[in-house]
Amino acid sequence: MKYSYRIFLMLLVFSILVGCKKDEQDTDSPSPSASNQTPVSNIDEAKILQLVNALRESGCTCGSTAMPPVPALVWNDLLENAARVHSQEMSDSSFFSHTSLDGRTPGDRMTAAGYSWNAYGENIAAGYTTEEDVVNGWRNSPSHCTNMMTAIFKDMGVAKVGNYWTQLFGRRP
Repeated sequence: MKYSYRIFLMLLVFSILVGCKKDEQDTDSPSPSASNQTPVSNIDEAKILQLVNALRESGCTCGSTAMPPVPALVWNDLLENAARVHSQEMSDSSFFSHTSLDGRTPGDRMTAAGYSWNAYGENIAAGYTTEEDVVNGWRNSPSHCTNMMTAIFKDMGVAKVGNYWTQLFGRRP
């Protein structure tokens, strides 16, 4: 039974999105709509950052691809806010997707939160209860693992609302 539950959860966790920024306004302050949203996320930010950076420091194999060690990520509150808003929307509306119900992409949500980017990635997950469990789940999914190990990403923010996790990676111009 536990094995079936894990397979179900792994099926819920799917592919990454990586994009390149088009001509967007370069701003580091949150937009009014992003700053008005304050859903609650109860995760240990230091722990999840440490878990991801330990993986990046040691290198690993994502599926069949060997990923060498890469520099550590830095926690970013703007990415955390964008992740929190998306996790809240998925929790409130009981859906699971990288695309918001109104059609916004992770890049759109990051821009709305005030994060100026030229590359991004997103992992989502549902059903995990701890930071260790969700990082292990992402680690065991080749595309999510690759996102965590991508050297171009410099910043990370993660949020969990209800059973829904969102992990955002970014690189500023």
